[in-house]
Amino acid sequence: MFMTDDMDEEAPREFQTETSCPSCGQKLYFIFYRTRVSYEEAVEIETFFCKKCLYKSSQIRPLESDSPKKLVLEVRNHDDLRTILYRSPEAKIEIPELEAEIDPGEISTGEITTIEGVLTRLLEKLDLFDQDDVDPEKLNEVKSHIKSIIKGNGEKFTFVMDDPLGKSRINSSRVIVLHKSGD
Repeated sequence: MFMTDDMDEEAPREFQTETSCPSCGQKLYFIFYRTRVSYEEAVEIETFFCKKCLYKSSQIRPLESDSPKKLVLEVRNHDDLRTILYRSPEAKIEIPELEAEIDPGEISTGEITTIEGVLTRLLEKLDLFDQDDVDPEKLNEVKSHIKSIIKGNGEKFTFVMDDPLGKSRINSSRVIVLHKSGD
């Protein structure tokens, strides 16, 4: 059988490590794998897992990048909430009308979701705020606002993804793509 561009060069291999599982204390296994996936192209996948308790921790790192870009979509109606998007591990999301910014974390991975999925996750994260750090009245106001948008109140808002890797996508013909020079 001949190797083609869409085939992986070698199968992933697993190795036992000296690192202990944070759940049960057994030795973790490690899998390192380079492959090609949709949206990201070439990636490295690193996974630590425990064969006893099934604990698993994975990281996916892109090996290639495009030029930095910012994607802007005016969300006009409830149907736009179903717009599918891919957020690369380095992409930041902003919704100016909600004064919301979602920065990538240290171990962020790429994700495929919808605009509604992003709003729902934002709503869930707001529940984690300590009432001592945030004005509870303002917090409840923002949560009510997001719930109202998800229910389809028809309010327009701007959805922005700023991606230094240039891999993120919003599947809409109305998305505005602003190419940026290297940051």
